[in-house]
Amino acid sequence: MWSGRHDDYFEQTGRMIAEQLQRSRSRQRAKAVEYSREQAEKSRKIVHETEAAELERLAVLGQIPQAEYKARMAALEEDTDEGTRQ
Repeated sequence: MWSGRHDDYFEQTGRMIAEQLQRSRSRQRAKAVEYSREQAEKSRKIVHETEAAELERLAVLGQIPQAEYKARMAALEEDTDEGTRQ
């Protein structure tokens, strides 16, 4: 019948498979987190570019004063700088 060595072999094999699955899942999670961060950064960049373009359009059309345009652009750039430092 089965000796103790066979049981130990199956136990070790099962443990090795479980550890390999855990490492694989950890790598997948790390890749997913990295991808999510990249996507969030791209999204943030698009939003800032859109806001900057809209502010420029409003300033060119004279719908906002030049001082307000400069202040809002400075705030937008400051927000952009904070986003890249995080």
